[in-house]
Amino acid sequence: MPGDDALRSGPAVQEVDSERLRLLERSLASTRNGVLICDVRQDDIPIIYANPAFERITGYTLDEVLGRNCRFLQGPDTGSSSVRQLAEAIEQRVETSLVLKNYRKDGTAFWNDLYISPVPDEQGEVTHFIGIVNDISEQRRYEHTLAYNASHDVLTNLPNRSLLEDRIRQGMQIAHRYQRTLAVLYIDLDGFKAINDTLGHLSGDQVLIEVGRRIEQVLRPGDTVARLAADEFVVLLPDLAHHDDIVPISEKLLTSIAQPYWIESTSYHLTASIGIAVNQDEDEDPMKLVRQADLAMYQAKQAGRNIYHWYTDDLNREVSHSLRLRSDLQNALDSGDFELHYQPQLSLTTGRVTGLEALIRWRHPELGMVSPGDFIPLAESTGQIAALSDWVLQTACDARRQLLKLDHNLPISLNLSPVLFKDNQLVKHMVRTITENGLRCDQFELEILESVMFGHHDRALTLLNEMRDAGFRLSLDDFGTGFSSLNYLKSLPIHKVKIDRSFVQDLISDQNDAAIVRAIISMAHLLKLSVTAEGVETESQSAFLKREGCDEIQGFLHSRALPLPDLITYLDRTRWQAENDASVTPDNSRCLLILDDDEFILKSLSRALRGEGYQVLLANKADDAFRMLAQVDVQVILSDQRMPEMSGTEFFKRVKSLYPETVRIILSGYTDLQSVTDAINQGAIYKFLTKPWDDDELRQIISDAFDLNASRP
Repeated sequence: MPGDDALRSGPAVQEVDSERLRLLERSLASTRNGVLICDVRQDDIPIIYANPAFERITGYTLDEVLGRNCRFLQGPDTGSSSVRQLAEAIEQRVETSLVLKNYRKDGTAFWNDLYISPVPDEQGEVTHFIGIVNDISEQRRYEHTLAYNASHDVLTNLPNRSLLEDRIRQGMQIAHRYQRTLAVLYIDLDGFKAINDTLGHLSGDQVLIEVGRRIEQVLRPGDTVARLAADEFVVLLPDLAHHDDIVPISEKLLTSIAQPYWIESTSYHLTASIGIAVNQDEDEDPMKLVRQADLAMYQAKQAGRNIYHWYTDDLNREVSHSLRLRSDLQNALDSGDFELHYQPQLSLTTGRVTGLEALIRWRHPELGMVSPGDFIPLAESTGQIAALSDWVLQTACDARRQLLKLDHNLPISLNLSPVLFKDNQLVKHMVRTITENGLRCDQFELEILESVMFGHHDRALTLLNEMRDAGFRLSLDDFGTGFSSLNYLKSLPIHKVKIDRSFVQDLISDQNDAAIVRAIISMAHLLKLSVTAEGVETESQSAFLKREGCDEIQGFLHSRALPLPDLITYLDRTRWQAENDASVTPDNSRCLLILDDDEFILKSLSRALRGEGYQVLLANKADDAFRMLAQVDVQVILSDQRMPEMSGTEFFKRVKSLYPETVRIILSGYTDLQSVTDAINQGAIYKFLTKPWDDDELRQIISDAFDLNASRP
C-alpha cells in the first residue's frame, strides 16, 4: 500500500535498529568465545575487530592485533593440514571449522577450536570473515590424562585393577624363569566404614590417600600397590627368594597402617586384615592369585582382624567348586558334554547375516550349564585348553561343511585363548585340521584378545603374521577394554576390531561411551579395519552404530548364540525375509525433532510447520528424544527450555556432545534468558525463540537452520 516505504524507514524502525545494534555489540563484548572480524578486501586480510574474549584468550590487546593477519598466533608446530584447510576456506569464501595449536602473547600454547564464516555484501560478494575462537586447551589436557586414568585409580593415583593384572602376569613369568617366589597381599581396612560414615567422604578419601602412601613407604623398589575398591588394596611382591620374606613385609604393613590418622587435630585409628597368596605355576590366571588372597583376607577378618592369613586350598566352597570343575573338565570332552553355539553377525549396510561367532557351552550332567567364565580359565590353567580348542575347531569345520551344503556361505569366527600363543606349531596345526576337512583358512576368522600382546609381543606378532599369511582373517576382540595394546594396534596384521559390549550398553545416552565408540570406529577405519559392535540389544543402539559408520553388529537384538539346528532355521528364515522384503526406508533429508513436555505446545508447533515438507518427530520427554536421535538422522532440534526432568539447555549440552552436527534451537520465556545466553556462548544452541512465538518467524528460523546444516562440510 502507499506509504509503506516511508513507514519502514521512519523513526520507530531506526530506533529498533539502534537498539538491536546496541544489544549485538553488548553480546559480542559479553560472550566467552573470542570473536574477530577480518577484511578480505585488503592485502593480507587484516583483523579489523576483536572482542574482549579474544584479548583474554590470546593475551594481545585490541591495538596489538588490529591490522595484522591472524597467522601471528601460529607457531612452528601448528598443524600444516589445519593451516591449509583454513587458507582454502578463505580462498574459496566458504565457512569451515578446525582445531589449531596457537600461541598467546606470553608464548604459552593453547588449542583453538576455530570456526570461520564468510560475510557477503548486498551484491553477494564476500567482504569479511567472522572468526569464533574457543579455547579447548583444558579439554585437550583431559584427553591426555585419559591414558593415565585408564590404568590408575583417580583418588590415590595408585595402579588400578588393569595395571595390577598386567604386572602380576609379568611377575609370574619372571618368577618362573628365575625360580623365584611371587606373592599377592590383599589388604582390607578394619573400621574404615565408621570413619567414612562419621566424618564424611572427604575425610575418608584423605585417609585412603594416606593409607596408600604408607603402604608405598613399606614396599621395596619394584613392588606394586594397587587400589581395587573403596578400602581394598592389593600388594604385589614379585621377586622373593623365599616365602619367609613375605612375613616381615606383612608385619610392617600392619604396623604402619595401625598408626594414628590425624583429621582436624583429632586422631583416629584403623587396622588392616591381610590375605596372602603365592603363585604355584606360570600358567595360572593372574587374577586368580588376587581372588585367593581375597579369600585369605576374609579368613583374617574372621580370626580377629589386624593380622595376616595365608591362602589354603580348603578356604571356601568356591575353591572346592573350582576343583570339581577342574576334574570334570577332561571327562566332559570324552562324554560329549560340550556344545558349540553360533551367534550371527549382521551387516549394518544390508541387514544380512555376514558371519557367525562360535561360542562353546558346557552342559554339565549335574550342575547344568556352566559359564565359560568358569571353565575356560580352568582349561587354560590345567593345560586342557589345547584339547578343548581342537574340539572347537573340528566342530566348527563340521558345521561349516553342513552350512555350505545348505548354501549358507558364512565365515565362522573362533576365539583363541592367549595361552595357545605359547605353541609355535599352533598355526600349522590349525591349517592341517582345516585342509583335512576340505576347507580353506579364509573361511574362518580368528578372534584374539588385546592381552595376547602383553609380555610376549614379538612372539605373538610372529604367530599373527603366520595366521594372516595362511589366509585367516583376524579380529581384535573386546577392543577398548585394555590399554597397553593400543600402542601396537597399527602394527598388528588384523582385519577387524570388535567393540566391547560395555561401551554399547549406554551409548545412546552416555556421551563418554558414545565418544569412545566414535573414536574406535574412526580410528579403525583410518587404519582400513572393519568394526563389529558386540552386545547390541536395542534398535536405538543399532541405529546409532549404523549412523556412526559401524560395519557389523551382533547381540540379542537379532539373535542369541544358537545350536546348529536352530541356527539353520534362523538363517533360512532371515534369507527368505531378505529376498521378499521390498520395503525401503525413506531418506528423510530434512528431519526436525521437537521436544516439549506440553502436548498442546507440541501440537501447535507441528501445526505451524505443516506443509513445510519436513519429517517432524515429537517427543515430550528427553529420554524419548535421545531414542529418536539414535534411530533417525535428525538435522534440526527445537526444544522447550523449562521441562521437569531436564532443562532445554541441559538437554542441548548433551546433544551437542553426542550429535554435534545438529542445529539446535531453544524455545524460551524471557525469564530464562541468562541460562539460554550461557548455552549460546558455549555453542550448544544456534538460536532461541521466545514464547509466544510468531509462526512466520518460526518457519523462517527452522528453514535457515536446515540451510545451515546442509552447508556444513
